[in-house]
Amino acid sequence: MKVLIGVDKGTSATKTVVIDAENGRVVASAARRTPTLDTVQGRHEEDMDTTWSCVAETLRESLGSLRALDADAEVLAVGVCGHMGGLWCLDADGRPAGPAIGWTDSRAVGILEEWESQGLGPRIFDLGGNAMIAGMPSVLYAWMARHEPEFLERVTTVFMAKDFVNFRLTGQIATDESDLSFVPCDIRRREPSPELFELMGIPGLLPLLPRAVRSETIIGHVTAAAAAQTGLPEGTPVVAGLGDSVANALGAGAYGAGQAVTVIGTSFMNAVSTSEPVLEPTGVGFTYLMPENRWQRVLSNTGGGTLGIDWYLRSLGSSDGDAIQAGETTLAELLEGPVGAVPPLANGVTFLPYLGTAGATAPFVDPFARASFTGMTEATTRHDLLRAVLEGVAYSMRECYAAMPVDVHEIRMTGGGARSELWRQICADVMGQELAVPQVDESGAVGVAVAAGVGVGHFRDYAEGVARLVADGTVQTPEPSRGAGYDRGYAAYRRLRSTFSELWRARAAFLDSERTPE
Repeated sequence: MKVLIGVDKGTSATKTVVIDAENGRVVASAARRTPTLDTVQGRHEEDMDTTWSCVAETLRESLGSLRALDADAEVLAVGVCGHMGGLWCLDADGRPAGPAIGWTDSRAVGILEEWESQGLGPRIFDLGGNAMIAGMPSVLYAWMARHEPEFLERVTTVFMAKDFVNFRLTGQIATDESDLSFVPCDIRRREPSPELFELMGIPGLLPLLPRAVRSETIIGHVTAAAAAQTGLPEGTPVVAGLGDSVANALGAGAYGAGQAVTVIGTSFMNAVSTSEPVLEPTGVGFTYLMPENRWQRVLSNTGGGTLGIDWYLRSLGSSDGDAIQAGETTLAELLEGPVGAVPPLANGVTFLPYLGTAGATAPFVDPFARASFTGMTEATTRHDLLRAVLEGVAYSMRECYAAMPVDVHEIRMTGGGARSELWRQICADVMGQELAVPQVDESGAVGVAVAAGVGVGHFRDYAEGVARLVADGTVQTPEPSRGAGYDRGYAAYRRLRSTFSELWRARAAFLDSERTPE
């Protein structure tokens, strides 16, 4: 058997998947939680050596399972994807310069506020195609330059999570185009932008960035030391890899222009592949570089996704949550049973899915936005509310795709929400088009395995790799009889969202006045 290995270094966990290179079948896998050093509120740090140990453990475990299945299996190549953003630094000796800072870290919010007050936001977006967040490498570097300059004096390399894993595997320092685009870079020229760094007042970052190569480029081979730690054969090729957003799209089969993927997890992402950079809606979302001269436009509503279900089980549906904890039922049975019995439009209840503390992040930006239910009466049940949560996320999905001036002809769906038949059906009905769910859940690891296969010539190109490794598990077809009703529900959702904008600001002003001493 010939296999490809995909490693997904996530925010909270690392997963390794061993894939049959001929048919995409997952033959072994392993996962580990990633410990964090969150000792101060708003900060997210990782010990880089501990992170590497977690990666090595998943590789050793999954390879052990592979050898038990086929002792003669040949590992063709390894690919690593990882969460984008954060600040991962090496010193001159190739050692971690300190703890890695995660992309969810918020210490640099003040830097962003300064840049916005200076009017830099529109120019940064026009050049880089990304709405800036506090966890971007450039923003974190600017914060470190101001508050911990002695730390930066030790730094010789700044890269991202998957690049550090690759360094430990091969001893080589490199990054790929997709991660470069989140630094950010010149999104049209697909290269670092000295103008951007000058604009942000951080020209010192540019020489610390490693060379950016194509994702399928073989950057090195597994060293003897890494082989001893991971169980990988020494000399195994390692490719540059991918940022997780692009890897998830590839692993879901959303690679060609107009193909999209919606990820319904803790975060809620809607991403479409394009043949040229698309920066509308202006100032919102992200634009990433994809392989083979493609781009990915991403609108992510951080307050949507499965947060609504988590909130419901914790706050309103405690009896449902207790039953799930006791093993008396499952979340799937809850959704397909009593929640599924609630008719479309949730008996008149509409939910605005802005539960995140950042407010609304797509397809518009409003830090004051907050979640709400409208349309409740004394007859409203808790299951009406949960169905409204599912529908609210589906409406947000439709609004995100409507905001992007791209002909989206195919949508794939992944994440925890994609496991629910009811939620898939609601999304298909609201969108009015089929939604395909990949057979394999670990789309990030599968996507970077495609890049690894292209890198060693096992696949002619990415199109062949996706065709060989990605298979549809379920295709959800919209029910025509529900289309008109959901069109009305979506229109009501849009009107409510527009109306609430003024109320959100009034609420924030009131709370601010209550906190201000006389």
